[in-house]
Formats: sequence, C-alpha cells, structure tokens
Amino acid sequence: MEEKMISVIIPVYNAEKYLEECLDSIVNQTIGIEHIELIVVDDGSTDHSLQCLMKYEQKYPDSILLVPLEENGGQANARNIGIYYANAPYLTFVDADDWVDTDAYEKMLDPVNRYQCDMLQCGVTVHVGDAIHYMDMEPGYFEIKNQKERNKFFDTYKSVRMIGNTLYRTEWVKKHGFEFKNFAKYEDNYWAGIVPYFVGSCYAMSDHLYHYRIRESSNSQVRNDEGHFERLRVELEKLKFYQENGLFDIYYEGIREQFLKVFYCNTLHIIFCKFDNIPLERIRDMQSIVKEIFPDYLDYCKKSELFVNQVLTVAFDFPLDVWEDYKEAYLDWVEERQRGKLALYYAKMRKALNLP
Repeated sequence: MEEKMISVIIPVYNAEKYLEECLDSIVNQTIGIEHIELIVVDDGSTDHSLQCLMKYEQKYPDSILLVPLEENGGQANARNIGIYYANAPYLTFVDADDWVDTDAYEKMLDPVNRYQCDMLQCGVTVHVGDAIHYMDMEPGYFEIKNQKERNKFFDTYKSVRMIGNTLYRTEWVKKHGFEFKNFAKYEDNYWAGIVPYFVGSCYAMSDHLYHYRIRESSNSQVRNDEGHFERLRVELEKLKFYQENGLFDIYYEGIREQFLKVFYCNTLHIIFCKFDNIPLERIRDMQSIVKEIFPDYLDYCKKSELFVNQVLTVAFDFPLDVWEDYKEAYLDWVEERQRGKLALYYAKMRKALNLP
C-alpha cells in the first residue's frame, strides 16, 4: 500500500447535489489518490448520498474509508469519528458541498513538511451564487514559545477562522484530545477558538485553495431561525474552557476582543440580516452578559477603529424603534460594502445613532 500523506475527513448529510464535485476534487489531487486517506462519514443521509459514496469507495478501495451511520448524529460527531480513524501524518476537513483546488494538498504539504508545523492555513474562495469573493490569509511562519509570540500569531490567525482551509498534524490533534462539541450550529466556531491556544508552530499561505459554498438553504443561512442563537452558547462554552484551563487571565484582552465581536457584534449582524423582526429581549440578554463578564468592555470600544463596534458604547438603552433605524442603516452598509461604497452607510448610521 502506498504511503498516505494526508487524511481528508468529509461529513456527509443529504449532499447528493454537490457530492461528486467535492469528491472529484479530492480523488484528482496532484499528489495522487494513492497518497490520500479519504474518510467519509455518511451521517444517516436520506437522499442518494450513501449510494454515491459507495460508488466512489468501490472505485478507490485502497484510499476511501466509508463510515455509514444509521442515524443522523450531527456534523460534530461525524468529524470526531473521522479524527478517530485518521492515520496519515496530517489531517484536514472538507464540507460535502465545498471543494478544493486539485493541487491544493501538493501546495499545502510542501511547507508543512518543510517546517514540520502543527498547523497550516491557506486563503479561501467564497462562492455565493455566481458571486465570488476572497478571504485572504497573510503569509508567514510562526513559532510560538511564549505569550507575546502567541498574541502576534493571533493577529494573523484571526483573519480566517475556518477549518476546511487548515491542515493539522494528526499526532498533535490526538495528543491534545481536540474534538468538536455537538452544538446544533456553529460547532466549528468552538474548535477554531480552542485549537490555536495550543499551536507551537503554524505556516500561513496566501493561495486561495479551499472553495467555500454559501447556500441559502444551508444550516447557517436559514431566516428567522432561533438556532442561530446557538452561537451564543458556543461562545460561552469557549469562555468556560479558557477559564478552566488558565487561559482567560493570560490572554484577557484578546479573548475580550473576540467575545465582543463574535458574541455581540456578529450576532447583531445575523439578527439584522436574517431576522424579519428584531428580538429585542435577546439583545438585552446579550448586553447583560457582556456587562457581567466584561465590565470594562468600554475600554476595548475606545480603542477599536471598527465603526460597527460603536454600537456597544451607545446602544444598550436603545428602544425598539431606534434598533429598527439602526437595522435599516446597517443593511444599507451591507449593500454599500458589496458595491464598495461606504459613505452612505456612515451618514445613515450616524443619524440613526444620533451621533455628530
């Protein structure tokens, strides 16, 4: 049997429409399918995904391990099963509706073998219908031996916090017992928030090798879905982990920054973009949690140059009608940002917030 260089883990649930494109991008890799251990976990699919996977397994029996599950256990469980079976020196994840460039793993394995690092990340190409935009990764190599070096690493790493664009050293993952927690949504947010605190070395490359497809019907895009607020529980679980493992005080400012952005500001973004009616009580709960955990949140806001974070400094007592004005102004900003013009947004936002 040929030596396996990389374990590629794909959780699959009712993905027949996109599955062949995903699988073909793996089996046609320039390093050769014989050097790939493709672990595909069918998570109780009710469409024709399993039949498609069986066809590929029969064609590549020495390279594809199919793990069929009778019942749907969630994407986190499927990924954890994949980690358990991974035997190659490096592992990565691909969602069943995404794909990678055919030379992706050749390009990624070269520097990761050269530097023998724990983790490698590349840029991402995002597909929304026919539109394409890019999530860039600032290239560089990081050796992390102390707090100062880790903070410097975080400054770059936070630009792309995904998992499909990341290669992990398998022995390192299993040594630390990293696993995905079984949240209904946003389970990758937990993984991406925990793993980098244990990275000893990382290589970042600018090539956009991973293709991320955003579908309106996907779990993260459904409108008026209370499941979106699972992200709040994810962020609180991350804080619990930091506190229990002595990380909270050491990396306090960085943790505070990420929490305010992801727990509060990014959730406001989802509320404005994916909910028809503003759940004011939910926002009030979020504000209470911010005040309780980070009573010095204003110190961060004063330093922040991101205009959207100004809502943290002024919005805590907004009545519903002002929130509706803010939502309208924010949606204008989203539209203007897509067109590359922000002047209209800033004018409306200042008016909505009664700022000079």
